[in-house]
Amino acid sequence: MKRLILAVSVFLFLAAGISAQTHTVFIHGKSGSNHNGTSTTDVNNYWGSNPNTVGGSKYFVGYDGRTDPRTYGSSRAQTNITTVLTQRCKGTQSCKIVCHSAGCYAIEYWLSNLGGTASSKGFNLTKVTALAAASGGSELASALNGATFGFAGNAMDKALIVSTARSSFNHNNTGGVRIDHVPGYKGMFGASAILPGEDDYAVAYHSSCGYNKTGGLSKCQSPLTQSEGIWPFNKNVTYYQYSGHYRAPSVGTAGLYENHSELTNDGWR
Repeated sequence: MKRLILAVSVFLFLAAGISAQTHTVFIHGKSGSNHNGTSTTDVNNYWGSNPNTVGGSKYFVGYDGRTDPRTYGSSRAQTNITTVLTQRCKGTQSCKIVCHSAGCYAIEYWLSNLGGTASSKGFNLTKVTALAAASGGSELASALNGATFGFAGNAMDKALIVSTARSSFNHNNTGGVRIDHVPGYKGMFGASAILPGEDDYAVAYHSSCGYNKTGGLSKCQSPLTQSEGIWPFNKNVTYYQYSGHYRAPSVGTAGLYENHSELTNDGWR
């Protein structure tokens, strides 16, 4: 009888291991079209062929990239994040999340508003890899009061105003999920004149590295102390990353020499 019980226990253990699945969930950022979907299909091809380099099963959180990433409803980020993570990241299933730009704003907002940890709500989320995270907002949106990138002040642009992004939710609450940041410093003339410090032509390091306050930052590390101001009135200012936020282990303190769009190519590796 003891042998039978042991054999059954081993079988159940192995069966659970075989049935367990780990998925990669992709969450896109701002765009000029509707990518609405919650399946294995990358609607309107935001990510291109890049996810093909990731092994295992892949799911895409698609939504209307012109809408506020904090909102629920048809073709909205919060609704579709909830759908995919509820269907694919509970029970024997677990997920790692790859987000880009405003998609990181969306998932960080979702995690912060869980009302507890992700695990206490039944979600098995291993980590978030945040590519060029716009969860701290962009000075480009602030400068034009939300009328940026060729769109006449749509809801996404207004949500990306720095003061709005930073006051929208508790950035220190990640639902107990680690967020690894991947910043880029391949800026562009014009945009880089508005964005403080290193930038990828769309967001600056204070956002893409998950810092707790804005500033013209040159590195992605925590803490980071910089001398700021005009001599002789300059002083040392120390910046910290929000709780639960880190630079991705594979990325050096300088970041990657890639622009905002290029970071979707290989930033999660």
